[in-house]
Amino acid sequence: MRRSPNCGSTLKIWVTALGLITPGMARPEPASRTRLQLALDDTIRSFDPRQSVDARAQSVESLIHCSLMTFDAEGRPVPGIAAAAPQWKSPTILDVTVRDGVKFSDGSAVTAHDVAATWQALLHHQPMARSASYPELSAVEAKGKTVTFHLKEPNAGFSDQLILGILPAQFAKELRIDPIKTPNCGPYSVKNIQWENILLEENPHYSGPPPRLKEIEIKIVKSAKTRFAQLQSGELDLVQNGISREALKTIARKNLQLDVLRSPGLKTTYLGFHMRDPLAGHPAVREAIAHAINRQEIIDLVLGGLATPATTLLPPVSPFHHKGLKARTLDLAKAEKILDKAGFPRKGASRFELSYRTTTDISHISIAKAMASQLKRIGIKLVVQPLEWKSFEQDIRSGRVQLWGLTWTDLSDPDVYRKALATSSFPPLGDNRGRYSNPKLDTLLEQGKRAASPEQRLRIYQNVQELVDQDLPLLALWHEDNFAVVNRSLQGFTPSADGRYTSLNQAFFAR
Repeated sequence: MRRSPNCGSTLKIWVTALGLITPGMARPEPASRTRLQLALDDTIRSFDPRQSVDARAQSVESLIHCSLMTFDAEGRPVPGIAAAAPQWKSPTILDVTVRDGVKFSDGSAVTAHDVAATWQALLHHQPMARSASYPELSAVEAKGKTVTFHLKEPNAGFSDQLILGILPAQFAKELRIDPIKTPNCGPYSVKNIQWENILLEENPHYSGPPPRLKEIEIKIVKSAKTRFAQLQSGELDLVQNGISREALKTIARKNLQLDVLRSPGLKTTYLGFHMRDPLAGHPAVREAIAHAINRQEIIDLVLGGLATPATTLLPPVSPFHHKGLKARTLDLAKAEKILDKAGFPRKGASRFELSYRTTTDISHISIAKAMASQLKRIGIKLVVQPLEWKSFEQDIRSGRVQLWGLTWTDLSDPDVYRKALATSSFPPLGDNRGRYSNPKLDTLLEQGKRAASPEQRLRIYQNVQELVDQDLPLLALWHEDNFAVVNRSLQGFTPSADGRYTSLNQAFFAR
């Protein structure tokens, strides 16, 4: 409806007549907004911390649940409800003390018994999806304020991975829970769940500083274009990692009332090689590809500059990142000589053909096309094959691939190398999709898993990264930043390295 030009004056006279505002009286300041609206690209499959394994569920887990350990903004493990850092009593026995004053949303205290019962559910209730994250766990017990974890075999990284959300003991005994009726110990509680809308409200018994946002509304908006449109219209206040790079350029160009926040992430995109393929597994082919891919060009043109070139799987924010490794230089002439010497001469414009699997995500396809254009310069024809995720995953796990692109996320612990490259991690037992096998690396990875001190682990994983850099079973391409597009009036939110919304509990809207 078109507004009358005198509408504002008429309203002022009407309000004054009612005695609500008198001439000369100062107008009251508008109240600050206390509800934030954020969007996810798909539904959250479970709010039960024992079942939460997908990235969306884990991104909001710290808003709803408390845990023994958590991560700071840079992805470093720090105590959550643990009174201090966990203490190893032996290579397979770990003690953690629960601090006083932590409460569930019904006002009851969070005890060591609750913590033990939640972890015991991973052992006693099958199937619990989160159980697969802790294969070494054999028993959990509580005595006083202390929780003791018993492992089947040493795993030095286990103490940093105590991020499972805690449930009251009586609820942890159930196979399924109702997230609305189950008391929780995070800054927010689940108030309502609908198919495309989830509402969180402040937990009045939260043991930390009370949230300044009293409600968080989570909308499921599957279209990136729709998410961006709703940010512009004010229907959304926050979208993290879910806006196209073109939209980011539009924000900068049009000076919209939106801010783009970024922080280094715990994720690395890599190029995978099937090591048993006669072409993809050939050392000279992999070395030539490493010298022919222009990472920075792809970062600038496809990723909007929101990444840094990688030399290793572990990102720079990891304390185990090997700072001494140097990226292979972009050198097309050297790549050509390597292939010539290895017996792969040019036959016209092309030497040979390789297939590259990727998903149907538009940015992934753009990356694949850029790589194909770059490898064409050294005579390698890259045939790009986009697949829906399920088919893509089946192909790479079954070995029906030559090259593929994937991103490792949540790289908070160097044990990722065991999952990705140990001989014992061939699918379906692990994620060594390229079937790489090196007994020397296997030995190092077992040593790293059993190392008694951080200093020992650091030395071992420096050697691991050097050996992987030498053998090149995969090519680390870049470390993508986490970024968020936010309403300009939102203050206090910082994207975290692990992609969680942890800092929202102290965010607020400026007037």
